[in-house]
Amino acid sequence: MSDERGQVRRMWHLLEPLHAVFYYAPEVFEEAAALGYATDERWPSYFAWRAAPLGPVGAEEVTAAFHSFSPATVGRHVPAGWEVAGPPAVLDARTRAVDRAYRALFGDRVD
Repeated sequence: MSDERGQVRRMWHLLEPLHAVFYYAPEVFEEAAALGYATDERWPSYFAWRAAPLGPVGAEEVTAAFHSFSPATVGRHVPAGWEVAGPPAVLDARTRAVDRAYRALFGDRVD
């Protein structure tokens, strides 16, 4: 079990930088704005990006899935996020955002 945990930890160290880019890349903010999310606050789109694979779930489900966030924070942003764009639109935009951000970083090596 210890070796498996070590492998998981190493994988996380390798992949987390690729994942974290998403939450800070200008292309992601542009896609969020195109959906209608405000550009002056990141939380509504952040929760939408992360929760979209779960479908149009409520704050309680998102709080349970993202256990490190305050239920009050999730409660303020999750319902409002789905009013801007539903999960299918968010998922499509997320795919475009990732593609655009990685192409900006890696050029044609993405394919």
